[in-house]
Amino acid sequence: MKPYHVVPPSRVVNTNTSLADAVAVRVGAVAAGQSTEVGHVTVKPLAEASWMIFMAAGAILPVWSFAWFISLAVGIDAYAFTFGGVPGTCFSIAYAMLIPAYLSMWMAGRLVKPYLNGHLSGFAMFFGFAMVGTFICELISSGSFYLWSGNFEPTMAEFVSRELMYAPAAFSSSAYWAVALIVVSALYRMYAQAKAPEALSH
Repeated sequence: MKPYHVVPPSRVVNTNTSLADAVAVRVGAVAAGQSTEVGHVTVKPLAEASWMIFMAAGAILPVWSFAWFISLAVGIDAYAFTFGGVPGTCFSIAYAMLIPAYLSMWMAGRLVKPYLNGHLSGFAMFFGFAMVGTFICELISSGSFYLWSGNFEPTMAEFVSRELMYAPAAFSSSAYWAVALIVVSALYRMYAQAKAPEALSH
């Protein structure tokens, strides 16, 4: 799937606009949400968006996009630690595990890319992959922080109880942004279909 395509001289508009095409429009608006949660640093004017940004990037952007977005996340965290008053307890050896955590969301985007066809089945696959990616990302991120941050005396029972308490917020945030992306995609596709007759008439 290509994030954008050039309309040929005939000005025929592709009405089978995929989710990936529409997500490209959304990524620019959602990119500001990178600061809603990066690493273990949280600022929540909106539902946490950074995980879904990585998934959207995996679906529509080149391979190098992961390095760009992870660098941006680290940069924002560095600013928060240095100037934002974020306590140092958020930074530990577990911080490095955010790379595979975010990679799981980026890979969810790469894997769902072939199914993004602009139809209901494609939207369902996107949502499903978003939830699977969120599960893996949450497990890596929270699990590594619990094990290696030095703030806990790890036990399986306590970890499970903490996940039952905090994981629903991660899933609800991913679901929120996944649905937002799907809605924007559907609206974009409707717009493209509406414009198609006009383009063909010229």
